[in-house]
Amino acid sequence: MSELQTLAEMTMLDPSKCTFTPTDGGYISLKYEDTTYERIKICRALPYKAPDEYICLLTRDDKEIGILRRLNQLSEENQKHVLNELSKMYYCPTVTKIISVKDRMGYQYYEVITNAGKREFALRDASRNIRYVSPEKRGAVQIRDIDGNRYLIEDFDTFDSQSRKKIEAFLV
Repeated sequence: MSELQTLAEMTMLDPSKCTFTPTDGGYISLKYEDTTYERIKICRALPYKAPDEYICLLTRDDKEIGILRRLNQLSEENQKHVLNELSKMYYCPTVTKIISVKDRMGYQYYEVITNAGKREFALRDASRNIRYVSPEKRGAVQIRDIDGNRYLIEDFDTFDSQSRKKIEAFLV
């Protein structure tokens, strides 16, 4: 299937027909027209370049329900529910200092200070998991650990020099 055919098959949702409701189990449900999806997943198609555009709605089995073109087209109440879900999905503490990095058996173990406190995590293949957020804007750096958690260095150029030395070799 060509890329054009795949794009043509995307379902753009009408925001006026969407009603989001938090569930007792801590999930979110969607009523769209006459169909209710009891537990959905919400993610951003372009999390850095357009965080409030192209919001993907998926079933719990990862089947696409559709895409919302712009978050601000939803009612204020629905926006609140969607943003709450997205904040869980895209929780990303900011790293303020790297205390230590240790190599063991193909993994790197990090001890860092973040805006959410001290954290420890592991990386495999640091050169793939420590990246500039945007190739054209070299400043922000994202670190992704083996569990899929993300950590952000807001401005690598102003990051303290001792911490910078511990990871700069992995930035491409």
